[in-house]
Amino acid sequence: MKIETCFLIVLAFVFTHTRELTQEPGHLKPFGFAKSTQTCDEVDNFPPPDVFFNEYVFKRKPLVMRNAAKLSPAFRTWTDDYFLQVEEPSNHLVSVETEKKEDRSQEVREMPFSEFVSSYNTSGIYMVNPVPPFIRRHLDGYLKADPAPAHRARAPLFKILQDIILPCCMQCPFIVEGKLVENIMWFSSGGTKSVVHTDSVENINCLYRGDKQFVMVDPDEYGDKVDIDHPEGSYSGVDVDSVDYTNYPGLADVEFYTINITAGDCLFIPYKWIHQVRSFGNNLAVNIWWNHFIPKDVSLESCNKDCDLQMTLRRVDFRGFDQVMESVDAIKDHVYALVSRLTDCDYNKFLNGLIGEDIKFLKDNNIPYDLLMRKMFQEMDLDEDGYIHEKELDKLEEQSWVRVQQIMEEFSSLIKDAESLDNGEFRFKDEL
Repeated sequence: MKIETCFLIVLAFVFTHTRELTQEPGHLKPFGFAKSTQTCDEVDNFPPPDVFFNEYVFKRKPLVMRNAAKLSPAFRTWTDDYFLQVEEPSNHLVSVETEKKEDRSQEVREMPFSEFVSSYNTSGIYMVNPVPPFIRRHLDGYLKADPAPAHRARAPLFKILQDIILPCCMQCPFIVEGKLVENIMWFSSGGTKSVVHTDSVENINCLYRGDKQFVMVDPDEYGDKVDIDHPEGSYSGVDVDSVDYTNYPGLADVEFYTINITAGDCLFIPYKWIHQVRSFGNNLAVNIWWNHFIPKDVSLESCNKDCDLQMTLRRVDFRGFDQVMESVDAIKDHVYALVSRLTDCDYNKFLNGLIGEDIKFLKDNNIPYDLLMRKMFQEMDLDEDGYIHEKELDKLEEQSWVRVQQIMEEFSSLIKDAESLDNGEFRFKDEL
């Protein structure tokens, strides 16, 4: 009888708890529907670099920069007609997603940029690709050319304008000389919805057409409430249109930032901030990613005090995510984040969290990943019990972290070799 009574009490508790969750505001509603109580700082145009880094980057605070994107001539010149007039290399293709609601397993197609521009309004496809280099070159030459007679009075300004100016607030030698990771052009007819995710880089997103909504979560306050259940890709499997609190109970307690920007605005998204993005209307944005791991004692005096309008995407180098792999701090941060999310992190959980579904790519290309991954795991499993715990990571000496980073570099090199022979795409290094 006592056992039956205890069972009924437990059952009643579980039922009541589940029922309470289903009554919470936001249950089966879009991500961020409830408790959007947090506010974000706003400024007009880009702030000075010292303010930007000291008050926002180093403190990991988001910032809306109204009208900042209007400084770049792309805000005025990047029309579909303009894109279709650009001379495009015959062998250049851009990556296009086939579903506007992001699904990391969806088919990604490749096509000429001109084909995308001609069809995206009627086909529902969505371009996610670095800004095509021929656009940068074309516009650069176009703006240096002698303007039409009707515009000769504007010639001096006209000649220095180029495509997209590197945001003035990050025009610093310590950024430009080796810390720029990638730029991405997000181009659609609107209606796109990203997954809930984090980026292991700093991010400025500038909008040139349409409107966007960013629903953001401070990872320091609520990171433990948002289940990033796909750690290999740093994203959550939650349905962003219908959040089920019975599957993701922590979200019932989260307070969100809901940030709306319109064409001409830019948004700074700090390193590792959790966010989900929706677009409305014909939409074109470009974001700049850069490496988070910058010493806080870096000299901000070296930054441009006056914005250099000629410092455009064409004139700076993006090192790619491989550059992030060169940082021991980045590897350390990623491993800590992975282990903290996993209960009883054995080798299989570690491997799945690090690589996930891309194991198929590794097997198909005969990449000896298992040997390298086991070597890495053993480096961190100090007590050799078959599990990695945070307390072991705390005790790991710097030379061990260097060896872990070297293993990652070796692994990355194998991936590159495989990709050069096979047109498949391995995602881990782009999600680190």
